[in-house]
Amino acid sequence: MNNFRYIIGVTSEIQQGLTIWEGKIKEYLDIYYLGNRENAKDTKFYRCISKVREINNQLLDKEEFVRSVIDDQNLLATISIVQRSNIIFENDFTPCLEIESLTNSPWNTINYLQPEKRKGAATSLIEYVIMEGRSEGMNITKLFAVPQEKYFYEKIGFEETNGSGEMILNRNSASMFLLDQEQRRESRTFD
Repeated sequence: MNNFRYIIGVTSEIQQGLTIWEGKIKEYLDIYYLGNRENAKDTKFYRCISKVREINNQLLDKEEFVRSVIDDQNLLATISIVQRSNIIFENDFTPCLEIESLTNSPWNTINYLQPEKRKGAATSLIEYVIMEGRSEGMNITKLFAVPQEKYFYEKIGFEETNGSGEMILNRNSASMFLLDQEQRRESRTFD
């Protein structure tokens, strides 16, 4: 299991990481997609490009809501916007953390092997967000998943609420996920 460092907010390290991502996006588009973003349509890489642009557009307005992980190469591996929100859960109005625009690095989303690739970055980010929420007394994590990514979130323990793509991770499922992560870390397998 790879190790990642959690970053809250926008630091110079995150800004530099996003600049590197922009360069890699251009490089991969030129090499693998004839320089045309539309040629990458319906891929994780295409969704990464869209989310990176969305995050870059929100960076100044939502600086304190940015959550990221840095990998063992000191490269930005995953980034997201995480905000406090509320959800009706078991007939109660419950505070939660909501994950928005989560994306992995371009080298983790492209279908071609890259030397920078590290598995587990998004999973680690979610783990840290859960722990952050718990430290603030929040036991629910919420997100909206695109259909192509629902399986990833379901493996963690998220459940779809109403068919709109909204998914929640309740306290019990989060506890199971955190325990699983701890056991994986103790097994010391890296990939």
